Amino acid sequence: MTLSRRKFIQGGLGMLGLMMTAEEIFRLQARAAELNGQKQLVLIQLSGGNDGLNTVIPFGNGAYYDARPQIAIEQKDVLQINDMIGLHPAMTGMHELFKENKLAIVEGTGYGSPNRSHFRSIEIWQTAEPDKIGDTGWLGRYLDLAYAGKSQTALPAVNVDPMLPKTLYARKIMVPSVNNIYEFRFRSDPHFRKDRDKQLEAFKDIYESLDSKRPHAEMLRKAGLEANHASDHLLKIVKSYKSSIKYPSGKLADGLKFVSQMIAGGITAPVFTVSLDGFDTHANQQRAQAGLLKQLSDALLAFQRDLRDHGLEDKVLTLVFSEFGRRVQENNGRGTDHGTAEPLFLVGSSVKGGVYGEAPSLTNLDAGDLKHTVDFRTVYATVLENWLGADSVEILGKRFETLPLV
Repeated sequence: MTLSRRKFIQGGLGMLGLMMTAEEIFRLQARAAELNGQKQLVLIQLSGGNDGLNTVIPFGNGAYYDARPQIAIEQKDVLQINDMIGLHPAMTGMHELFKENKLAIVEGTGYGSPNRSHFRSIEIWQTAEPDKIGDTGWLGRYLDLAYAGKSQTALPAVNVDPMLPKTLYARKIMVPSVNNIYEFRFRSDPHFRKDRDKQLEAFKDIYESLDSKRPHAEMLRKAGLEANHASDHLLKIVKSYKSSIKYPSGKLADGLKFVSQMIAGGITAPVFTVSLDGFDTHANQQRAQAGLLKQLSDALLAFQRDLRDHGLEDKVLTLVFSEFGRRVQENNGRGTDHGTAEPLFLVGSSVKGGVYGEAPSLTNLDAGDLKHTVDFRTVYATVLENWLGADSVEILGKRFETLPLV
């Protein structure tokens, strides 16, 4: 097949990908992102509904202790933020980040007509559409706009979990889930390990020669080749990665370390998603939540230190959320039941540290639930407008005020 100069130029990076190594492709993308000042967002979902009142503790409010005689955190143990609130004693890492002005807390986030169903509530947070069943995620819509008119890379965003969250559902962009770097690669026949190179060569020959006149063949061809390039490159990044930071053990720390490896290795995806589950604390909450909050806090501190040591902390913003908070009153199982409003956290050296929003009243309740004071889409609009440089109205459907967070 002959190829004119015009068609070669129009082919862009997708055509060059057939002749360049994965390292060269990602190096070009990284350089372009650097020149454009691209920022990157890491989204951490605390699955199960984290109890915000035992996370950002209103120790200066007696109603808190009245409602929780068994599970309230003693005032002497709270890591104080100011005269009224403080962090859970297990959150020493995040407390340190707060003192460095790298942690912002947004109090009382939520939405109208609260829903206590895990499935519906997380869908609302992931789609940013509380009034209907959305079919795309808020960051999926961002990706559709960000890559409009551009050739999609193999890693437009990365989900570091087994299942893609609805947050990243898009109409035009395909986002991979890379839960295990050693699984995200070409799988050769295990019965013929010595033939792996020949099998891989055959795979490339087949995908490069697919008949593009067939429906979806071109999309499949590009996806197969780009995924193979990406898997090889990611594996090399992980093997060559060096850091003096010791991450704690645990799923979240492993995920954040992998994110740091990718960013340091030149992966320019604007969005990464990670999750930590176990926050549905209906019984024996004190011990369970303490362990989870320690995992979160220690992992975030290590991640931030790692980014700093690689000269990347100015490029990365981390947003932490859960699908809902818990009820004010403790239950008979020394736990808490599904509630509504919750605090959000933003972490990064570009964050204007402090406390934002208004803490909900502990006595003026809605059927036992906190009344939210900040629409969660206000935080999303802030991230979209002031960090990712996107038009939040196109993504969220209407204008929301932004907060001076970044």
